Amino acid sequence: MNEWEPYIRRARLRVTETSCCGEYEWCCEGGQFLILRHNGEHYEETARGRYATARPVWEALIRDHRHTEPHWLA
Repeated sequence: MNEWEPYIRRARLRVTETSCCGEYEWCCEGGQFLILRHNGEHYEETARGRYATARPVWEALIRDHRHTEPHWLA
């Protein structure tokens, strides 16, 4: 599993997919792909890099994801 790090904005962020409950977001920023999640206080990122590297991580997260309450309802 990939490590989660604090998200630091580097360029304009574009979210193109979101998990069923909003826990994970598939994003593109400045030509790099990454996955974001909100930990209750701030955003964290994982798998930053080229599409071919980041996309399998996204697909594994979505496949193994267990639905939770959306963070904005918690």
